[in-house]
Amino acid sequence: MASGRTLSPLPEEMALSAFLKRLGRVAIAFSGGCDSTLLTAFALRELGSENVLPVHVSTPMTIVHETESAHHFAARFGACCTELEVDVLRLPEVVKNDKWRCYYCKKQIFSEIWKVAESAEFRHLLDGANLDDSGDWRPGARAADELGVLHPFVECGFGKRLIRLVSRRMGLSSWTMPAAACLASRIPTGVPLSREVLSRCGEAETLLAGIGFPGCRVRCLEGNRASLEFRGPYLSRALRLREKIAEELSCCGFSEILIDPEGYRRGAMNKL
Repeated sequence: MASGRTLSPLPEEMALSAFLKRLGRVAIAFSGGCDSTLLTAFALRELGSENVLPVHVSTPMTIVHETESAHHFAARFGACCTELEVDVLRLPEVVKNDKWRCYYCKKQIFSEIWKVAESAEFRHLLDGANLDDSGDWRPGARAADELGVLHPFVECGFGKRLIRLVSRRMGLSSWTMPAAACLASRIPTGVPLSREVLSRCGEAETLLAGIGFPGCRVRCLEGNRASLEFRGPYLSRALRLREKIAEELSCCGFSEILIDPEGYRRGAMNKL
């Protein structure tokens, strides 16, 4: 997993190594994103594959490329990754999509992961939450804490920049992955969720990534309008290619395609 030359471990890496070794055997909520990929790779290196149980959960709100990334990682590193499908849209509290939606969703997901972990005699469940996650509205973190999920990156001083740095040092391609959030974050708080709208947003983002706009957000607004949020330098390019983008997304069924002039904003659909 190393990149070819030996690098002296950073203090946070040493702390993470010690943290994992104290636990001995760990299950990991493995989304396939940058954070959980590093945690899984690090745990595999420190504890060995027999002591690490990555569990990937697919829901109607899962980002497709994260599931693909989880598959690629497991194949590359020989990780025995358990996959679950959890239909969180069966929960009225999730479909309602109020400000506590993430709490109910994460509680269901982590409960299902715990069942798998405990049946395999794993007594510790970890996630990839990090220091930078504290600056946004995250009721899902409350659900994780209530269920006894541990947060090694928080305990050992990892923020997003350090996660990317260590990922790169370990030779993980995930170090360049844009930050992601579940597809429900594309729908304004208070607007009920449906499979159709979630799928439409996911399909549109996949199409945009295919024409050179990774990490964009397709927000579904009232009247079935799509508001596109682009990151940094991609915004000016998107404005120049407005017509091409509208044509590319014509198959997604939106009534109107808008480009947000403010670009990507974390938690833009939250109404607290």
